[in-house]
Amino acid sequence: MKAKIYSIISVLCAALLFIGCAKEKKQDAPKVDATTKVVGEWHCAPEGYDVDVYVAFDAAGSFEEYQRLGEGRYRHYAGTWSVDKSVLSGVYADGTEWGSTYTLSFEGETMTLTANNESAEAIVYTKTTIPAEVKDDAIEPLGSETRAEECWF
Repeated sequence: MKAKIYSIISVLCAALLFIGCAKEKKQDAPKVDATTKVVGEWHCAPEGYDVDVYVAFDAAGSFEEYQRLGEGRYRHYAGTWSVDKSVLSGVYADGTEWGSTYTLSFEGETMTLTANNESAEAIVYTKTTIPAEVKDDAIEPLGSETRAEECWF
């Protein structure tokens, strides 16, 4: 009988030791989805291309893009954007879809857009404020320009 009591007490003590040693569950940092990370102003001037692009994504799902090809002036484009999981897509104000959708990735203050088309080109943007002179001096695209051919997106 004494042996049974000692066995039961030993098992209970061991159980209490394991319970007492259980690791505390650390609280995970709140997850920030890709939609939240996209919101803001970004700049891209990729090496090897004669293009300079600023884009602002707002939380309401609108974007403003300022793009300069070569030595000309910046052209202003606008439209809407959305993120599904980590895929960014958009439509210009005239109803033309972007030339591709883009898989998003983030590292610090950079956002990489990888085209989901045959080019699979990766475009790196850095978070920055769009200079006032870029916005103020931008011109609207000519009516004959098509977004898919003319725009960086």
